[in-house]
Amino acid sequence: MKKLLLSLTLLASSFGFSQILTQDFQGADWPPTGWTTETGDATRPWGFTTTIFNANGQATFNITGGKSACIAWIETPNDAHLTSPSFSLAGYSSATWTFNIKCGYEYQVDPFPNGDILARVSTDGGATWTTEWVEEDYGPYTDYETLNISLDLANYLGQSNVMIRIQYVGADADSVSVDDFVVSGNLGTNEVLADSFSTFPNPVNNVLNIKNSENTTINTISVVDINGRTVKTVNGGDVTEVAVNVADLSAGVYMVNIDTNAGKAVKKFIKN
Repeated sequence: MKKLLLSLTLLASSFGFSQILTQDFQGADWPPTGWTTETGDATRPWGFTTTIFNANGQATFNITGGKSACIAWIETPNDAHLTSPSFSLAGYSSATWTFNIKCGYEYQVDPFPNGDILARVSTDGGATWTTEWVEEDYGPYTDYETLNISLDLANYLGQSNVMIRIQYVGADADSVSVDDFVVSGNLGTNEVLADSFSTFPNPVNNVLNIKNSENTTINTISVVDINGRTVKTVNGGDVTEVAVNVADLSAGVYMVNIDTNAGKAVKKFIKN
């Protein structure tokens, strides 16, 4: 019984987790939809490793999959940005930004500190940026080693217009590649608000009904699987009851994130 209770507790605690923003740079379009780039030197833009580098360069700078995002070095000064679309951290109790990066050490840090790679965050549409990480923060590493970076976004919780950016600044520095961007978080939930919602039938085969007993307005509904992936989003449209078609979902346990004018609520359901 103790094992069962522990399993249920761990399972329930995972339901508030969701992936807010992901980008693996495996699509066909550059930049990916919603992303933007800027460069101070038109001959050195951000791009896919498959277009920036030859085969040897790709072998060095590809991180995961068939390609990554990258920028090549140049002797003259360059300041270039790779910037995400806006996303919201409103209603989250914690959030983390993770990504992978390859860069040189000799011409970035020591003995030639000729450039910087900055991980930055904005909450005002890109007007101002805060630096959360620079490659020197990692400590010693080898040239072109894959560095796994994890940044706490606690300072940005509650913000609704968040953007992340990788900024390359250098002159005769080194090339850089980045990949596997994930912003994830745990929703802060209101238990009293959650208790005012009912989800039925549960387990469900086709249509899940979500109803509120306090006439609280529903803004959006998102369905998240046990791995934290958002698999369905429905706009409530200022209503107090929503029917969500879940017939296309695989059997399993899911979380419903309910965004309302009164706060966030989370409910669990089982899909047969």
